[in-house]
Amino acid sequence: MKARMTILLITLVFPGLAVVGVSLYWFNLDYTALIKAEKHLETQVELKNLNARQLEFAYHRTLAHRLNVFADGTWGLLGGVITALGINGLVTVKNNKA
Repeated sequence: MKARMTILLITLVFPGLAVVGVSLYWFNLDYTALIKAEKHLETQVELKNLNARQLEFAYHRTLAHRLNVFADGTWGLLGGVITALGINGLVTVKNNKA
């Protein structure tokens, strides 16, 4: 019984928590970069002396940050599901001592 619980902890719960933690860390970094890029884009739009190429470049930089934020959030959800599966397995392990 202890071996099953140990295996569930080692293979599901701890890695799932690690994935959630790492993805939340990178989510925060990428989200602040996205906010910075959005503000930069707003200032670029307000300037009238820029050409379309420079505006397109600034817009595509914000799109890259949006994709990073989305990917980090998706990995966080995946890590949460893995952790939940491990915790569910820990809770539903039957006790043979009766």
